[in-house]
Amino acid sequence: MSLSCSCNEWEGDPGTWAFYVPKDFINFEGKKRKRCASCKELISIGSSCLKFDRIRSPYTEIELNIMGEEIPMPPLHICEKCGEIFLNLSEAGFCLAPNENMKEALAEYWEITGFRPGNAGSKEAE
Repeated sequence: MSLSCSCNEWEGDPGTWAFYVPKDFINFEGKKRKRCASCKELISIGSSCLKFDRIRSPYTEIELNIMGEEIPMPPLHICEKCGEIFLNLSEAGFCLAPNENMKEALAEYWEITGFRPGNAGSKEAE
């Protein structure tokens, strides 16, 4: 994984999936806990998370004729911590997928920018 400032357009190649970026956090409403698509921690019922609705392109011409060009897929959820990283890095202009490791993406961002966590208030950070 590498942070990128450009997002690939959804080409619609067979089986390629795309997602819609949520506008805000929701409370998880599943019937049982679900793993965060990013860090794999369990998201409890009622916990704040981001929900990514997804679609995929059809695998075959038959599937295209039956289901159309956009086939719904189960949504992906990411926990609040990973969601905050996702939204902040997206706002900063980086393109991420919800199944990428957000903690690694944040560490890469810190490396690119030269930011050192824990030193924000020290004189060395100035």
